[in-house]
Amino acid sequence: MSATPDRWVRTKLGQVVPYGNCAKATPEEMQKESWLLELEDIEKDTSIVIQELTVEERQPKSTKNRFRSGDVLYGKLRPYLNKIVIAEKSGYCTTEIIPVSTPSEIDNRFRMKSAEFRKYVDGVCHGVNMPRLGTKAGQDAPLLIAPLNEQRRIVAKIGELTARSRAVKKALDAIPPLLELPPICPGGGLSRRPH
Repeated sequence: MSATPDRWVRTKLGQVVPYGNCAKATPEEMQKESWLLELEDIEKDTSIVIQELTVEERQPKSTKNRFRSGDVLYGKLRPYLNKIVIAEKSGYCTTEIIPVSTPSEIDNRFRMKSAEFRKYVDGVCHGVNMPRLGTKAGQDAPLLIAPLNEQRRIVAKIGELTARSRAVKKALDAIPPLLELPPICPGGGLSRRPH
């Protein structure tokens, strides 16, 4: 473990936030027009929500977690996919997503994408086919908190790099596939296609 920078605080996630203490909602309690987030709605690594469906569109059959605007939504199932988003509005989510609220001294975007956090999670997940982060292990996760201004500077830089990465991906996706090469004749030469 590297030395802690001056004015940074090393602690555990559960000492700062009530990780795993989620408010629940049964299907009957959910408002039909509200957002209902599933893990497949979040693109891995990018924190992009790729689709947004309502309770009415999804017709849930089981209890879900409630979340509020500004919460960090952390995908605890197969956490190596790094599915973490900030809720832009309130709604409900699968119980495989843990909503996390933070005190004002911590920028929500700063915490759970750190290399140290991800390395810890990789080491403590349980389950072979569908590994997940348990509640106690999540509470014990190491957390290094920078002064708020430093958190915001780091988040701004990450945001800038993420935006560049998305722009490059979009540009690459826009390039048409390479033209198919003409087939090779049995004699080794190229066949001529009729005009």
